[in-house]
Amino acid sequence: MRLDVHVCGRIVAKLYRERDEYVLSYLPDTDPADFVSLTMPVRAEPWRWPRDLHPFFRQNLPEGYLLSIIREEFGPLLDGTDLSLLAVVGGMGIGRVTVTPEGGSFGGEMEPLQIESLLKAENTTAHFASLVRRYARASISGMVPKFIAPEEGADASAHAVGKPTLRTSRHIIKGSDDSTPYLGFNEFYTMRVLERLNVVPVARTRMSEDGRVLVVDRFDVDEQGVVTHGVEDACGLLGLPPHEKYATTTERVLNATRVYIPAAAMREQLEQFGWHLLTNYVVRNADCHAKNIALYYTGLKDVAYTPIYDVVTTQAYPRYAPNPPGLSVDGRQAWAVGKTLERFFKARLGIAPKQYAEMVERLCESAVEVGQEVIEAARNEPRWHTVAKQMVHAWNDGMASLRSPKNFVAFRGLDEAIAQAGFSEPDRLENGREVIGRSELLGRRSKK
Repeated sequence: MRLDVHVCGRIVAKLYRERDEYVLSYLPDTDPADFVSLTMPVRAEPWRWPRDLHPFFRQNLPEGYLLSIIREEFGPLLDGTDLSLLAVVGGMGIGRVTVTPEGGSFGGEMEPLQIESLLKAENTTAHFASLVRRYARASISGMVPKFIAPEEGADASAHAVGKPTLRTSRHIIKGSDDSTPYLGFNEFYTMRVLERLNVVPVARTRMSEDGRVLVVDRFDVDEQGVVTHGVEDACGLLGLPPHEKYATTTERVLNATRVYIPAAAMREQLEQFGWHLLTNYVVRNADCHAKNIALYYTGLKDVAYTPIYDVVTTQAYPRYAPNPPGLSVDGRQAWAVGKTLERFFKARLGIAPKQYAEMVERLCESAVEVGQEVIEAARNEPRWHTVAKQMVHAWNDGMASLRSPKNFVAFRGLDEAIAQAGFSEPDRLENGREVIGRSELLGRRSKK
């Protein structure tokens, strides 16, 4: 099997298997600007990878629930290899690179989806599962049930528009499952903690009225759905397969990504990295791994960190409440940071302790404000009560773990708002058992 590799609709390379290696071979006279990956610039010699697909091509392969659906729907087209899976789903995915069977097209057009109707629907597990099945033919990673779909009212079919452009969907639609109820509500308000500060780019999201679904605007396409950016996550840049996304460190992720950032933008980009890292500690997001930190670009001169995405209060779900941060910092993988983060910010990001303290306090103040919004939302919609209670307790824990106990300033927290809401203590463990990294949300943690 041989596949055509396209950059913004132009065929630039062939991808195939040769004995025990996978091979990416650029076509003669390919423009150097049409590189497939930052790690594989255009050259005459083929790029080879032993045993498995090159990490770049594996970064967006479906996982978990979506993968199981694709296997059911397209089983006859799959031979058990990632190459055949890529042949099925590679025509629609994230970023400027698409993959199709050699000489083939991007596939048939999918039925448009009414986004506004979806946001107002009662998105039961069964209803969302039917949508995932309908729009399963897309290359998108992650364990949470999700899909990409063309929006009704827009010419968003996956086909070439002229020679230089590719039109696709403008949204990623994410749902909840039984282990992560009201995940749309959780992620929407968790992302707001950073987004409302307006200090770094954050992916735009909309929550369905029932709180189960989140619609995320893609940042690799323009308003017409034309692909504008390449996207590469740190997992692929490190040469790791997706299932080893936890098998690294924050330092390694930083080193693997910053090397591609232009010097003129370095200070601003390192500060964005810092805001992202701190946010995970404030909101208790244990699921920030090497696939949730990525770069995007139109070319080598504008490589930057993507807008921040996939930030969830994982501690809100008792089954995952004991989970530590997804990646270690300075060998430490715990929420009680002490001086660890402050040292990391100074040594690795060039951010002085005073600025670090100011960033912490701004995030904590935002968590208090958004926490009050969460409580108010749950007051108006009782079915959100439990997840809201869990979220604000988690944020209170996160703020306390970052603020210095030696500082005698009376910091604002959420204790009073929690008490006024009548929230009980948080639910801690499910059935008294500690379950780490074995969920549809978190995936499996690889042993180091």
